Amino acid sequence: MSKIPAADRTLLLLMAMAEIGQPVSAGRLAQKLGIPRSSCYQLLEVLAGQGFALHFEQDKKWGLGLAAWELGSAYKRHDRLERLATPVLNQLVDDLGQIANLVGHLGVLDGTDVLYLVEKRPVRSLKLVTDVGVRLPAQLTASGRAMLSHLEPKQLQASFRGRDLATRTKIGPTNITELERILEMERRQGYSLEVDEVTMGYASVGVAIVDHLGHPMAGLAVTLQSRVLEKLELALLTEVLIQSAKDLSRKFGHHE
Repeated sequence: MSKIPAADRTLLLLMAMAEIGQPVSAGRLAQKLGIPRSSCYQLLEVLAGQGFALHFEQDKKWGLGLAAWELGSAYKRHDRLERLATPVLNQLVDDLGQIANLVGHLGVLDGTDVLYLVEKRPVRSLKLVTDVGVRLPAQLTASGRAMLSHLEPKQLQASFRGRDLATRTKIGPTNITELERILEMERRQGYSLEVDEVTMGYASVGVAIVDHLGHPMAGLAVTLQSRVLEKLELALLTEVLIQSAKDLSRKFGHHE
């Protein structure tokens, strides 16, 4: 037995939530673990504060949060994902670079941020705020919104509920209602597009890479100058991006 009962109980609680696989009441979790309901509530509140649990207030149930999913898929995402996605990203930028000067990105969700893992820049590169290790608000970026659009509505609401969403250029969603409207539109069209939301004068197009369950593993995106995007056929960019994301998703067991 662990010499730290609270830590032991916390790990067992996370394992129980993962095993059940859907939102569950605190009472059922307490019964499953054989602990007082009050103790279970305390542990759940701590987990929720760190993003490892989500409280679905209307249903009076609890589920795993984004942080738990991120931790559980860390190896798959940061190792295999980077190894498989890097050559695809390089080829993507080389091919599209023949028609426009652009930068390619691979990012993952880290809470409500996007964390950039890989970036492909041409020799004559654009000056961008993005780079490997940089974090940006997911709701403002094309890769971030592409991933957010694949989350369950309740998970999205629990992550952003009650928050004023930050903007960088005074452009972009400022609350959950605006974000949900944008995500619904982008979900239907199959890609995300941001113009001047991260940096004035620049635009990005992004798509999601998903696993065998349809969960977003990463976002694949390209960034170019807004004035250049206006002169290009957007369908050309999105077609190449979507196909690249589909190819990578299949390697992780996703089948449409």
